[in-house]
Formats: sequence, structure tokens, C-alpha cells
Amino acid sequence: MDQQFLMEIMEINEKLAEAQSEAAMKEIESIVRAKQKELSDNVSKAFEQDDFEKAKEILTKMRYFSNVEEKIKLKKIPL
Repeated sequence: MDQQFLMEIMEINEKLAEAQSEAAMKEIESIVRAKQKELSDNVSKAFEQDDFEKAKEILTKMRYFSNVEEKIKLKKIPL
């Protein structure tokens, strides 16, 4: 996994941990959804080109963003 991507995930997780308002949560959620859309488009292209290594790498990245999405959902649930 490339360092830049891991740093991006760490930054998003930090923002999520610090988010105190609904607006901050929505901003993070919007960023994550945009990234998921971009990765989804890229994985489709990788499969079309039979580049399975690239597809595997992209799917791994999508998993990281999926985990962040799950954290967002959990944080939205009032305790």
C-alpha cells in the first residue's frame, strides 16, 4: 500500500475522530463517497483491461474507505 494513500486514510480517520458537528460529519462523508466513486470507476477500467493486479490494489483501497464509512455510520448513531 502506498504511503500517500495510507496518510490520506489516517487524516480522514483523524478528522472523523475530531468531528463534533453534523456539518463536519457530512463533509467527511462526502469526501469518502467521492473517493469510493472514483475508485469504483477505476476498478471497472482495470477489469476491462484485464489488469487484475491493479484491480486488486484498488479493491483494497475501497475496503479502507468502506471501513471509514462504517465508522461514520457508527458515529452518527446516538448512544
